[in-house]
Amino acid sequence: MVKVTFYNLLRSKYRINEVNVNAGTVKEIINQIIETYPQIARDDLMQSVLFINQEKVMHLNRLDEIVEEGDDIVFTNFVGGG
Repeated sequence: MVKVTFYNLLRSKYRINEVNVNAGTVKEIINQIIETYPQIARDDLMQSVLFINQEKVMHLNRLDEIVEEGDDIVFTNFVGGG
C-alpha cells in the first residue's frame, strides 16, 4: 500500500487527512483517490504539488511516474498570505 496524505487547501476543503491506495503510477493513484472520494475534484489534485517520500518534489505533469509499495505521498498546495 501507499500512504497518501493531504495538506493545506485539500485537507480543509475535503476534510480528508490521509488514505491508503495501491502502488502504481501517479495517474492510477489519482484515479483510486477519486474512486474512493468522488467529491474530490480531479483539477484540485492535478493543480497540487506532489511529494514522494518527503524528498522528491514533482508537479503532476509526470503522471507516468511509478510510486512503489511502501512509499508515502503528500498532495499539497503552496499557499501564501501577508
